Amino acid sequence: MSTESPELTMALERAPSRHQFFLAHTVLLGIVLLGFSPTFYLRTAFHHITPLPPLLYLHGVVLTIWFSLTVVQGWLIRTRRLRLHRQLGYVAAAYAVVVIVLGTLANLMLISQIDSPADGENIVVWANFFTLAMFAAFVLLAVVFRKSPAAHKRLMLLASISIVGPALARLPRWPIFGGGLAAGRNYAIGGLLIMFAALITYDLIVRKRPHPASLCGMVVILIGLAGAVFLGVTGIGYHILHG
Repeated sequence: MSTESPELTMALERAPSRHQFFLAHTVLLGIVLLGFSPTFYLRTAFHHITPLPPLLYLHGVVLTIWFSLTVVQGWLIRTRRLRLHRQLGYVAAAYAVVVIVLGTLANLMLISQIDSPADGENIVVWANFFTLAMFAAFVLLAVVFRKSPAAHKRLMLLASISIVGPALARLPRWPIFGGGLAAGRNYAIGGLLIMFAALITYDLIVRKRPHPASLCGMVVILIGLAGAVFLGVTGIGYHILHG
């Protein structure tokens, strides 16, 4: 997101992975659109009569724009429009702050609806907090490593992966997916593991070894989710939030 050297520009132009990362971001956008269609995009078609609070509508729009923006950025790299990609990068970095703020406000709304340490939503609340923190860290690191294309594109991908869990958890709302609503967490965890496996497989094919950004990012996400489960299940998280 700044003026890079001619060597970096040539590296980006030669990068064989520009198509794969564009596809990865497109898949993530597809998951978001599919996962949230029953409760957001197509909620009336699924007979949801009660309107959503304005804050949740705004939160949904903000996230949709983020995932769409990453697809546009991937397309710009794919089509070698590097200058525009760098310029739009400034917008993406600033917009990430909006994503974090709206995500935090939506999570605070969820906290106000929890009145028991045994409520399973305690896990969701802490997972949301951890994923927002990881999202912020990944975007920040992507900016720091913007002159290292290999690290930059992986960190940006991990930023979006870190917040796609809620969309994965809503896939069972479609009749075509089995398990019902109770299977939401399994879809979220399983989907993340599949994405991690795909990223590691890609690294092994392209680099013959996992990229440090891929490994560290995946470990951080898994630790964050494990921490959310611990705080939610033990009731510690509830008492922290309602102390």
